[in-house]
Amino acid sequence: MATTLEHFWTTDELWHVPAGWRQGRGAWGGIVAGQVITAATAAVHANLGVEFPVRSAHIAMLGAVPTGDVFVSCLMLRAGSATAAVEVTLRAEGELLTRATVVFGKPRQPTPVSTVVESEVVIPDPANAAFVPLGPPISPEFTSNLRFAPVAGFPYSQSNPMAASGWISLPATATDRPTAAMLAALVDGWWTAALTGFGPEVMETGLPPLATLDFLATFPSSEAEIEQSLGAHPWQVGLYHQGQVLAGTQGYLTEVSSLHAPDGRLLVSNTQVVAVGRGL
Repeated sequence: MATTLEHFWTTDELWHVPAGWRQGRGAWGGIVAGQVITAATAAVHANLGVEFPVRSAHIAMLGAVPTGDVFVSCLMLRAGSATAAVEVTLRAEGELLTRATVVFGKPRQPTPVSTVVESEVVIPDPANAAFVPLGPPISPEFTSNLRFAPVAGFPYSQSNPMAASGWISLPATATDRPTAAMLAALVDGWWTAALTGFGPEVMETGLPPLATLDFLATFPSSEAEIEQSLGAHPWQVGLYHQGQVLAGTQGYLTEVSSLHAPDGRLLVSNTQVVAVGRGL
């Protein structure tokens, strides 16, 4: 099978946002995050002639990215011997839609705190994962391209705390690599944990608008560690997602989520500011 997401991202200045990956009025935020990191990675290689591992991506999602042609611009903010930083902007029809900063860093000399392993996380047996089909009208368009096996935290269940977890994956035969761009995309693939706080009445009254305003992803595992944890066929099992709303006020929620390998290794950590409801 051809790659599922990698071939949609480009290192060119013009990105053709594919059909079939919408979320609401615009493209799914995950595919936007992947494009940002893809462009920034290419910019570092073009300017420095070497590849630095991605350490973080901070993305301000200023407007819905439409299907079709979007202009990509990269600006080197730092080009040091050990670290680099790139600003990436996405524009369509003259409007600034996304502004991001992606930070890169070479491995450093070992110290007593060079490697920190996350405290033990309970990961359910992936052999028990039951993948269910998703897609319109139940869920956004992009979800029909991915696989989901919910474990806990379902939309409209009026949960407290608001949390959700389960397995997420590309199609089992996909050949995409678990790069930083891919991990940033998939950590945004699960439904926002805020949905678990609503009751079933919203099925009749309608769900208020929800939008991610701010997206921060960090990558605490090296490429070698990821390959060791996921093996040669990562999408046969998938990645374990955990998400929870920490707190919020006046309709702006702070939500944290993560993706883990089946062996418990933390692959990506994500914090988002989610706006819920219409402005006063």
